[in-house]
Amino acid sequence: MRSATVRMVLHIVTVMEWEVKQMDVKNAFLHGDLTETVYMLQPAGFVDKNNPTNVCHLHKALCGLKQAPRAWFDKFSNYLLEFGFCCSIKDPSLFIYIKGNDLILLRLYVDDMVLTGNNSATLAKLLEDLNTHFRMKDLGQMHYFLGRQAHFHENGLFLSPQKYAEDLLTVAAMDECSPMPTPLPLQLHKVPHQEELFSNPTYFRSLEGKLKYLTLTRPDL
Repeated sequence: MRSATVRMVLHIVTVMEWEVKQMDVKNAFLHGDLTETVYMLQPAGFVDKNNPTNVCHLHKALCGLKQAPRAWFDKFSNYLLEFGFCCSIKDPSLFIYIKGNDLILLRLYVDDMVLTGNNSATLAKLLEDLNTHFRMKDLGQMHYFLGRQAHFHENGLFLSPQKYAEDLLTVAAMDECSPMPTPLPLQLHKVPHQEELFSNPTYFRSLEGKLKYLTLTRPDL
């Protein structure tokens, strides 16, 4: 999902004063249909005593299956295309519905989605149809999406990464630390080289990625 597209959609929503709804799909990965042959061992507690070595032939995706995310996206995107949406070429996570004067924008990230449009009746019809095909959870007005808190007020929209930053401090075990300015040295080549390797490099790479994501709304960092 491109952050520029998110900002564009929220800009349109703010200027046009459209309604913004946030939805969640329950057990999204279980909706996906498999297009390839996949077998799995019999799950613990449900092993056939007469045929303990038999395996299960899956027809639908399961949580944890590597094909599950793609199968879910294919299932949901095909539904949207049948409804009348078209997929953005620049950003495949943005779906656009245009019929007459009606316009709906739908942003999808795994099982979270944000919907907005210029016609409340058309939007309500889409939500009703979605609940018919999938197990949906209406989260009301957009309030927290992709690590950003959304605060709507009379003068517009304010995006805040506070919760995301606080969660990041918790992951880094620094939530109880005192704030302290720690600028990087200007001449990095003079910093003593650390010979000892990190015991868990994946953990530090994850923190680095989260910090980079935080700069989307806090470029000063």
